[in-house]
Amino acid sequence: MTITRRNFVRLSTLAMVSLPITRSLSAPLYPRRIKLVLHPEQRNWFPETEIPIDLWGFDHDVLRLRRGETVEIEVENRLTSPSSVHWHGLRIDNQMDGVSGMTQAPILPGERFIYRFTPEDAGTYWAHSHHQSYEQLAKGLYMPLIVEENEPVDVDQDILMAIDDWRVNQQRQLDTNSIGSLHDWSHGGRMGNVFTVNKLIQPAFDVVAGSRVRLRLINTANARIFSILPPTFPAWISAKDGQPLPSPIEHSGQFFIGPAERYDFVLDIPEDAEGTYAFQMPGNPSPLDLAYLRILGSQPKRGDSPPKPFPANALTRFNDTDVTQSIRLEMTGGAMGSLRQAMYQGRLMELNELIQNRQIWAFNGTASRPDEPLLEAKTGDVVEIELINNSRWPHSMHLHGHHFKANSPHYDSSMWHDTLLIAGGESVKIQFQAGKPGSWLLHCHMIEHQAAGMVSWIRVVA
Repeated sequence: MTITRRNFVRLSTLAMVSLPITRSLSAPLYPRRIKLVLHPEQRNWFPETEIPIDLWGFDHDVLRLRRGETVEIEVENRLTSPSSVHWHGLRIDNQMDGVSGMTQAPILPGERFIYRFTPEDAGTYWAHSHHQSYEQLAKGLYMPLIVEENEPVDVDQDILMAIDDWRVNQQRQLDTNSIGSLHDWSHGGRMGNVFTVNKLIQPAFDVVAGSRVRLRLINTANARIFSILPPTFPAWISAKDGQPLPSPIEHSGQFFIGPAERYDFVLDIPEDAEGTYAFQMPGNPSPLDLAYLRILGSQPKRGDSPPKPFPANALTRFNDTDVTQSIRLEMTGGAMGSLRQAMYQGRLMELNELIQNRQIWAFNGTASRPDEPLLEAKTGDVVEIELINNSRWPHSMHLHGHHFKANSPHYDSSMWHDTLLIAGGESVKIQFQAGKPGSWLLHCHMIEHQAAGMVSWIRVVA
């Protein structure tokens, strides 16, 4: 059925009435109510010009929820364009997933929509537009989202860094004329020339020498794979995409984070640390400072023991022998690619006609979201998808509403993912347990690639 606004309002009203509500005995009787506003905003990135840069955003810098606590989030759209909000990484009911044209009608300017869900998993996530995402993410329509653990994590401080790049013109404003560039769509995606952390240029975070710090990193860029050079402190990876590792992994040196990926690190600030330490991005001729840790004061060192694992979320473990169905997903297209024709909107098109329709990528020979799902599975089934990147470009693959395991050589096998980098020419198998019923997107989070054809979906039935 085509989702019109009238149909959606009718269906979503029925869904809201019929949704089962489960609470622990200690949970509050009523959901926590939160108001969010999507609106234009300004940031003073270039003081020498005395002219702020125009962006889009939420009226919260970060949203903090609690694991197991039901929330009703009223989103008001004060923008000039329709929008929606996707709760990236959260395993929630499908009708609350925020995909415009699939799980909901877009929120029109001046209108509101209420999202109601219960976060099952603690960890680091983010909320962002899922309506014309290539444009709205480029303008900054996103917000970090933290779901707090029921048990406190043994750290002295919790720091969030949402890393982004922005394409800015000579007038020191967003280069909106280049949004939708086919060159970007067919290559690596939209790359910026100004870099921020938490929408600030080179912010400094105060820490105490001798302390243990939780560092939450989110890549909110449209397409850039960030290479990060952190300070040379003792460090451990404790969570990936919100899901704690069973044993934190010691890490030193440079690391990479793809679009929409998140990592939680634990850093031990040396007892004798003083001054300022930079998080850098490799550059030519010299690295670029993204943010700083500024030492203010000291405390006795905690000792040399590694951090304990964060409290685990309730993800079902499984083995290869539990897989009930397997399928291949071949990615083709892009510059220097082998795509010559593909199905689009029910018709086989040659490459020139696809380009006229701004479609440059395909999954299994189909550009853009097909009418039929890539697969159908029952809740509880264990599914395997072999992701075959038959292109010259890396892709950051995101599966809505689920976390999965992967056999990628670039990640530790203990990690769970909702987003995964796959290099050009590489194949990776992912496995997941089908979760809540509904229609769940699978797409590239180099978000221009999604707009240009790299999107499919799976159907989960009860």
